[in-house]
Amino acid sequence: MDERLRQEAIQGLIRKKFHGHDILISKYTPVFPAGIEREYARVSRQYMRLLKESIEEEMPVLKEQIMKERGTYRADGINDLLILLEKVLDRIHKKFAEKEQGYGLRRKLEALANMTRKLTIREWKKAVDKTLGINIMEDYYMGELFQTAMDRWVDENVSLIKTIPADTLGDMRMIVKEGFLNGKSTTRIMKEIQHKYGVEAARARLLARDQVGKLNASITEVQQRDAGIEEYIWDDCGDSRVRDCHKELNGQRFRWDDPPEMWYMTRSGKKMTGRHCHPGQDIQCRCRPKPIFKFGVFNAPITKK
Repeated sequence: MDERLRQEAIQGLIRKKFHGHDILISKYTPVFPAGIEREYARVSRQYMRLLKESIEEEMPVLKEQIMKERGTYRADGINDLLILLEKVLDRIHKKFAEKEQGYGLRRKLEALANMTRKLTIREWKKAVDKTLGINIMEDYYMGELFQTAMDRWVDENVSLIKTIPADTLGDMRMIVKEGFLNGKSTTRIMKEIQHKYGVEAARARLLARDQVGKLNASITEVQQRDAGIEEYIWDDCGDSRVRDCHKELNGQRFRWDDPPEMWYMTRSGKKMTGRHCHPGQDIQCRCRPKPIFKFGVFNAPITKK
């Protein structure tokens, strides 16, 4: 049987699912990749631990110098302290760079991107199976279809995660300088450094949900549009963490070429952001797009069950 006849036969099977209608909303809602989010958080947490170790190894030297300069009351004490501080920060940077080299951040992010691709493919095939009663060819999504989106995501996330240590060390410089000039105790300065590290570590954890969701959304869009899906139903997670804007969008129908505009509430009412997003593309969004299948337009290679 040639390809044309095979597709006609399969379209005949699909027709029964549509019951005479032109469109059919997916009967399956893909799950958010929460497990991959946790793995991303673990990767970023381990990466930040390398920085913490490097800082803690040099903290006693820095603390000792601050206490020493406090005791001299020399006018140029701050200069000596800043000279030492730069040396300490340089040593921290070098130690961290050595630890980082063996960590393989890019390799770990590439593995996460692959895990996300596999999960998204599995969820997409479930949606097609449960809605149309057919299977997509096993090897269809094993090629280069998602590679551009995955490569871009890995590049962006390597850069995002690497900015955190750089920001932390830059802020350490300001904490020590301003703390010394403002007469803060050595203990207070050390605590502020530790607090800053904690804030940056939390920032690394927040990246997990945001970035895994964005990659999942990107792959999902590529899948659906490649298959000829033009529209979807916005589906939120239905829990207390869903923002008001996304609750309002829940159940509404949108086109892939016309994403809805995001908004937030102010005392005077809604404030439009000018930012247009599909499910999963907004900051830390866990919403999903339920595909709307249109009879005769489904393009992915499929086989009988």
